[in-house]
Amino acid sequence: MGKLNGMTVLVTGAGRKRGLGRAIALRAAAEGAKVVVSAFPRAPEALPQHERAEGWLGSASVAAEIFAAGGQAIAFDCDVTRRDQVEALFAAGEAAFGLVDGVVNNAGVASEAGAASIAEMDDANWFHTVEVNLNGPYLVSKVAVRALLARGAPGAIVNISSMAGRVGLANYGAYCATKFGLIGPTQQLAVEVAKAGIRVNCVCPGSTDTDMMDGTFKRTAERVGAPFSAIKNGVRGAIPLGRQGQPDEQAAAVVFLLGSDASFITGQTLNVDGGSRMD
Repeated sequence: MGKLNGMTVLVTGAGRKRGLGRAIALRAAAEGAKVVVSAFPRAPEALPQHERAEGWLGSASVAAEIFAAGGQAIAFDCDVTRRDQVEALFAAGEAAFGLVDGVVNNAGVASEAGAASIAEMDDANWFHTVEVNLNGPYLVSKVAVRALLARGAPGAIVNISSMAGRVGLANYGAYCATKFGLIGPTQQLAVEVAKAGIRVNCVCPGSTDTDMMDGTFKRTAERVGAPFSAIKNGVRGAIPLGRQGQPDEQAAAVVFLLGSDASFITGQTLNVDGGSRMD
């Protein structure tokens, strides 16, 4: 019996082949959840080469993987900064599978992480990062909680922050600000909805082998004039376990927090970082 049997889990930001969202969606489905796979649609020219080569279709490809493995999923593109689109996303999930009682706020942008200091970054990029990384989870959580409260149903929300939300990192643009900012609402909302049986927690991934992380390494390499491999290997070497995390290792932590094994855990922030920080 899967850990998420009977749940409908919505995962935002799940359109990348090498991303946390896809790993979370696949892991949730493997544990028995019906999954609403959501992502912001990307233009073909914006896809990395490995996705273009295989005809990757974002959230639709992730849903197809779940179907192929015998699970249940729908794909629904959504801009999490748009209230109307978020409401349509939940409506689609409920029409397909019933009340959405598990939510993973994974959608996010890297800002200019690795490249830009606060003094140097573009103002529009700062505000866009805040919109996606902080206002997006606010809107998604608000719509989710209202639906759960209206039906008197329990549920679970997991926000995806970052180790950049635990310690300030130079030249990370608006990324640190928004990932620090996500931990506060996690705790606040957890207190507000605890008596309704709704749990709210947060995961802070450390360096994980994804396209998004590789983008940060590339920007850092360009800024300091070093090879990409040197930057990546340097980060790996600084992690006590001696390697980057894998997306499925982050997904395992998220699924744990969604499921009944974490029934007495709320308002917490879990570092999944190979020992990089121990606080």
